[in-house]
Amino acid sequence: MNSIIDIHDVSHCFVGGQNVLNNVSLQIPPGSIYGLLGRNGAGKTTCIRLLVGLLKPQEGSVTLLQEDPLTWKSSVSQRVGYMGERGFLPGNITGQRLISWTKKLYPQWDEALEKRLVEIFRLNLLSRISSLSLGQKKQLAFLLAVAFRPAVLILDEPAANLDVMARRQFLEEIAALARESETTVLFSSHILSDVERVADRVGILSKGSLLVDEPLDDLKAGIRQVRFFWDRPEPPPVNIPSAYRHREGRGETLVTLRFTDAETMHQIAEEAGCSWEARGLNLEDLFVEITGEK
Repeated sequence: MNSIIDIHDVSHCFVGGQNVLNNVSLQIPPGSIYGLLGRNGAGKTTCIRLLVGLLKPQEGSVTLLQEDPLTWKSSVSQRVGYMGERGFLPGNITGQRLISWTKKLYPQWDEALEKRLVEIFRLNLLSRISSLSLGQKKQLAFLLAVAFRPAVLILDEPAANLDVMARRQFLEEIAALARESETTVLFSSHILSDVERVADRVGILSKGSLLVDEPLDDLKAGIRQVRFFWDRPEPPPVNIPSAYRHREGRGETLVTLRFTDAETMHQIAEEAGCSWEARGLNLEDLFVEITGEK
């Protein structure tokens, strides 16, 4: 696979020896919109900081656009847009001044896109940045990260703490950038409905390990929750070792697993002397079932 983003066998730990990432490998092909999922502390931000050269991997390697982020030349950095989780911006200048300074760094700056985003977000560029709301600051940071139409866009929780309408605008612009400029996008989020709306590929991190890395449609098509049920007092001996999650209730056993074929499920149910049915899961349910986390 021709990868724009390549994380290979990366492990990383912080003071105290607790591993934040455990032997993580991740490859993202050109033109993808990749959603990196996980609870707070799962390792999402660490992955992103490694990708943009803010951290050095203790084990393994990281490349972006086939280059090591720690030794990027300006020609590479001008092709990468980045918006951190906190979206830090200087507070003592106006948004207009900050945009003027930033666009000088990027010969390919798209003023039409800049104007469109200012109008869509209703940005007040004449006010000092310190006086803007959290949402307006995030929207301004997003504009700065995308107005030069980067080849790669990396966003860490870009829509956190925003209202529904503002989040929808972010998602629409991410999709438009990928469509219009063939930009490869990686964005982390714990808002799973946002990821499901725009991502074509997802990774699920849990406790520093990458449990899933595949196209979203394949994930949703391939994993099912199977309900085995019966009408007698004692539960049947249903055991599938490879299941992501297995739990028993009154009169039923619920198993979440990679669904291969109906014939296999029918055979398991027949041997246990029970009936069965399967259902698909949305991304939020898949996340809970795969990680065992809510």
